[in-house]
Amino acid sequence: MKAEEDLFSAIQLLESRVHERTDELLRLNRELSNAKAEADDANLSKTRFLAAASHDILQPLNAARLYWAALLEKDIPSSDGQLVQNVATSLEAVEEILTTLLDISRLDAVAQKPELSDFPIEDVFSQLRIELKPSAKERGLDLRFVHTSLAVRSDKRLLRRMIQNLVSNAIKYTLQGRVLVGCRRRSSVISISIIDTGIGIPRDQRKAIFKEFRRLD
Repeated sequence: MKAEEDLFSAIQLLESRVHERTDELLRLNRELSNAKAEADDANLSKTRFLAAASHDILQPLNAARLYWAALLEKDIPSSDGQLVQNVATSLEAVEEILTTLLDISRLDAVAQKPELSDFPIEDVFSQLRIELKPSAKERGLDLRFVHTSLAVRSDKRLLRRMIQNLVSNAIKYTLQGRVLVGCRRRSSVISISIIDTGIGIPRDQRKAIFKEFRRLD
């Protein structure tokens, strides 16, 4: 009789614990669902914001390009011709950045697929040279892009954005000296290097910099 009572008590205790665990799991599932819903709402808001901001900024950009086109119709001294062309290149760079913002707003729905094409790397280098030279000059740095005749098959826009980020960081964290950008063929691939005289990255922190939104001290 005692054994039956002990067995019954053990069964009741086990059932009670199962119910507690079940309730706890249900609670956690509800919290996860709520958190996911909040994250989805935040992503949707971000998507709408990026799309709206990009659209709003594109309007004055288009106006600037119209002014630039009108400027081309005037008699411009040859000494100022390159300056006008640099303005055009900078406007194209801004437009490309805004297009990238719109691309990011679509990343929430599907993974971005690269648009592959064949193009000379010098096309990317020359655009970045014009775009980043002023910021390097302002910091007293010598920014050099080594001319190359190599071509590559890649996504031109994404490749340009990656190089732009790396060179911008090199300029930002180089107090004096220079930033050198170049490339060389390695078998069937091309290696692009950004070399600077900046503070560098500690060896024990080199894995950390590949984490999303991570910035070192």
